[in-house]
Amino acid sequence: MSTEDPMHDALVTYHREDRIGSLTLNRPDKRNALNLDLWRALDAAIAKAEEDEEARIVLVKGAGKSFCAGLDLSPENQIVGALSGQPSATQKMAFYRTVRRIQGIHTRLERLAKPTIAVIQGHCLGAGLELALCCDIRICSQDAVFSLPEATLAIITDVGGLQRLPRVVGKGFAREIAFRGHRFNAEYARSIGLVNHVCGDPQALETAAREMALEIAANPPLAVQGAKEVFLFQERAALEESLDYNAARSSMIMPSEDLFEAMAAFMQKRKGEFKGA
Repeated sequence: MSTEDPMHDALVTYHREDRIGSLTLNRPDKRNALNLDLWRALDAAIAKAEEDEEARIVLVKGAGKSFCAGLDLSPENQIVGALSGQPSATQKMAFYRTVRRIQGIHTRLERLAKPTIAVIQGHCLGAGLELALCCDIRICSQDAVFSLPEATLAIITDVGGLQRLPRVVGKGFAREIAFRGHRFNAEYARSIGLVNHVCGDPQALETAAREMALEIAANPPLAVQGAKEVFLFQERAALEESLDYNAARSSMIMPSEDLFEAMAAFMQKRKGEFKGA
């Protein structure tokens, strides 16, 4: 038995087949890059997963060749457009509130009662990696590429990556990833514990994800969901305080001269020259 999302063209879809739910970012032409519209759609899809009493596990996926390429840096993205003017206290407070709303969506996914598996192919960058970190388990295909590139763009990673990544890979690897902003491959991701398994190609990844999901879904749901709640309980209070500080600290530097230079360098495919201003 399956339940289909009637909005096939929605930015994020949710459907269930038997006991396995699937939440899919559906902007493949943009490598599922995140903007405010997609985040709102993600929030609505998570609500559907929460309400689906038949689902015992949820796969989190990206349509097309990439899981998620991170923040959409095009001028059409409302977040980027809001940072184009002169800095002001009003602008900074608006940015802070936006970050907190997005953090809340990621935390909602993390706290979904059912276990979640991030099924990662292609790009898993920036906010996309932060989204994957909200899942209980991460598996990827051999072609997956990971990064937190915000430092290279004069931005502070701010929707949960700095809180969740150290819990997954440890302080040293997390800080290296955040400070360098470099890209790394699937085998390195597995070696530091960022992903549980690496599969040969996207088809093998899909098969492995379904097999794991079926195994978990076959277990008594009260025991599985109870174990997840215990894992979450030990992290909850410190996470909220840290996320709030992260949003405040990020808004302090947005925008900046370095941000404008970073955006120009990105669009012109060159290295930026940063002044710390």
